[in-house]
Amino acid sequence: MHTQNILQATTGQHAGAVRIGFNHGYAFDGDSVRLDAELLVDNPDATADQEWALQLWACETPFAGEPVPGTKVAELPVGQLDSLNQSWVSAFTAALPPAGHAEHSMVLVLASGRDGQFDAVQDFANFPRAESFMQPRLAGASGFSLGEQSVGMHVESLENPRASDNLSGTLSLELWALAAPYAAGTPDGTQLAAAQLGSLAGQHSWQDLDLTLPLAARPVGTWHVALLLREWTASGYATRDFANFSLPVSWTADEEPGATSEPVKAEPAAEPVAQPKKAGKTAPKAATKASAKSAKAEPAETTSRVSINTAGKTELAALKGLSKTAAAAIIAARPFKTIDELLTVKGIGAKLLDKLKGNLSL
Repeated sequence: MHTQNILQATTGQHAGAVRIGFNHGYAFDGDSVRLDAELLVDNPDATADQEWALQLWACETPFAGEPVPGTKVAELPVGQLDSLNQSWVSAFTAALPPAGHAEHSMVLVLASGRDGQFDAVQDFANFPRAESFMQPRLAGASGFSLGEQSVGMHVESLENPRASDNLSGTLSLELWALAAPYAAGTPDGTQLAAAQLGSLAGQHSWQDLDLTLPLAARPVGTWHVALLLREWTASGYATRDFANFSLPVSWTADEEPGATSEPVKAEPAAEPVAQPKKAGKTAPKAATKASAKSAKAEPAETTSRVSINTAGKTELAALKGLSKTAAAAIIAARPFKTIDELLTVKGIGAKLLDKLKGNLSL
């Protein structure tokens, strides 16, 4: 779901068979959102061979039919519409807001399609109020350094601006090598290091996190590096905030990375129009250090096998017999305790797993 995309209207959408009525709205509740809409059926015969869905988008600017960058936050399939001239839709569905804490223009979209793919925009409604999502976030300066076998990560402050009784899911701090600067969604690249930090109470923060972790991979090529703050949800890990670094890193097939003398500082993410209220309470520094120590990972394997817990979509899809769809499903289902747990992933059967096992590791 949580994907960076371009929202654009199909030709002649204003003459569609179904329109969004005057009464419509949305309401977030944790990791879910309720979508409400009055649907006006102008041409019942034209709706019979199509399926319909309501979508909630977070866009950079209000939508007027022309292409605009945005993130599809939620999608609620409503199936086929009956022959009545008016229908009312109201239901909860999973929500994955975009990472970062900038403000977004929210758009309710009525889309049509078939077989669960809704890519034809038939009508839309802009909401007048911009939305800024209260999510765990990086604050202050962030940086990283690379050694021959290790990665250093520094975060000046990590905050949870939610209400004081709102405990976050397990937070993971991850360093990724990507083909392009991170924008949204599931990272498509190679994970260099990761540390699980635990849960953080609302209105609390961790200060001066300095982590030294094993370097998990050295992907051949030149890469953009991004630091991702991710949170465990009912749908798996979701990226909540990120920092892109201006200095790329490169590895060749026969070259080991040398230690860097100076840490690399992050380029700040897009500035929010209105900063959320800063977290007021600070967790004791001793607790922060304990979290940092406990987050250290086991040394990376020295084999050439592909890790099902850290490899990116491109690396997984390069395995013979594994489709891009199955690779994405593996990433969404992480973490795995055993390789045999891949049998629970859609698109992977026993025969395929037997063929892949020799090339896989945890």
